Amino acid sequence: MKHKLLMACLVTGMLTPALASANPEPTAYDSRSIGMGLTGVTYLDRPAALVLNPANLDGIEKLGFTVNFTALFTNQRAPVAGPNTVVDSGVGFGPIPSGFIAGRIAPRVVFAGGIYIETGYGSSFSGVRCVDGDPVGGAPDYPASTPPNCTNPEPQNLDVTFFVGEFAAGFSFHVHEKFQLGVALRLPWSKQTADLWQNSAAALPGYQPGNPGYGRVTNDIGGVGFPSPRFGFTIKPHRKVRISAMYRMYSKIKLTGTTRTDIIPQALDAEADWFIPHAVAFGVSYQANSHLLLAFEARAQFHGAEKTGNKNQTVVASLPDGTVLSEIVVPFGWKNTWSAKIGFEYRFKKEFLALRLGMNIANGATTGEFAQYFTPPPTSFNVSTGSAGLGFYWNDRNNPSIKDKYRLDLAGLFSSTGKTFGNEYIERTDPTPIPGTDQSTLLCSDTQVVRTGCPGKYRVRSYWASVSFTLQY
Repeated sequence: MKHKLLMACLVTGMLTPALASANPEPTAYDSRSIGMGLTGVTYLDRPAALVLNPANLDGIEKLGFTVNFTALFTNQRAPVAGPNTVVDSGVGFGPIPSGFIAGRIAPRVVFAGGIYIETGYGSSFSGVRCVDGDPVGGAPDYPASTPPNCTNPEPQNLDVTFFVGEFAAGFSFHVHEKFQLGVALRLPWSKQTADLWQNSAAALPGYQPGNPGYGRVTNDIGGVGFPSPRFGFTIKPHRKVRISAMYRMYSKIKLTGTTRTDIIPQALDAEADWFIPHAVAFGVSYQANSHLLLAFEARAQFHGAEKTGNKNQTVVASLPDGTVLSEIVVPFGWKNTWSAKIGFEYRFKKEFLALRLGMNIANGATTGEFAQYFTPPPTSFNVSTGSAGLGFYWNDRNNPSIKDKYRLDLAGLFSSTGKTFGNEYIERTDPTPIPGTDQSTLLCSDTQVVRTGCPGKYRVRSYWASVSFTLQY
């Protein structure tokens, strides 16, 4: 039984941090890109092109660097306390920094390096007294024949933080005045932490429904993935038109760390894999004149891929001496995502100031069956993502021939997604298959460590504030 409890504690600790990473990749690398609706595959010829489309590094004459900081604020609503309840998370904060440097090392070659956050997310539900209808923080005494009373326990906080970062190095090659190629090599790493109240008993072999056993679970895992490439090209069929595409190969990150619980104070070993999926982007930009730029782009991420996506995750549970207790499959059920983007930029006559606007329409990776409290809600598409920004340009007084040497960019973005579920999943009498496996689970039931598909309103509102400084000549 001790080994069974240890296995349950470890599995419980591993579930939610991975689920928290369902947040769509923000691509928050440069404030100009953010202000124009997260576009940039075609026109961004700054050092941050390393991650959007390395072919466009060719736009750097001699040397350039960019530092960017994006503050991500999120507010969530989900039925944490039980089906059809309403619990708001409050405002969660996630910093997303990045930095890039690039220089021309040959007449046709520009080399660049950078560090950035590929995915970042954090959220907290404060003062929670009930999870799934079960009291947290120590239940009061009550007769076994009556339901738990969620008004008396000491309130608890539920916290999740997740991010995937990358180091990258790459170059652009000027094949022809109308054709550029780019390649970058990426080294990803990840960090996931959680402090939660979960139904540990449901992971025990022989668990009997109707007897939930909730307890505090904390975990801290992370790791480094294997390097993988990013490719890009840009075609200039006309001096006013650019056509570009980017492909990012998948990356696999090995996550290791520890888990602790109220039941077993000893730190336990945890191990799992995480995938950054294949992604492609395509765009066309039109420089109408020296003042007006328009960009139209599309992006797809293949979270639903069989072997390199996020349909599920295998968690290896082991004792500190290396004894493997079990291998548990955690369901995600994510699907491929797409987004369509439009960006607008207008530089005023004196060219000191630029105004930017953008819109992003996208679907989500999360499915209704496996939606839970720390993930963005499932949605067929999201038309509520809008952005705006300002750009400021200065020349070097001592060398006026260098145009736009100093660049300061500000941007803001707002996104809101939400969906309300009825009893369509809780009324299922048969277990639902877990994608990519031969296993199944009964949705929104106490047989799940983390309940998914429960009725209620799921909503996430995101607010971004971004600033970039670029020196380029």
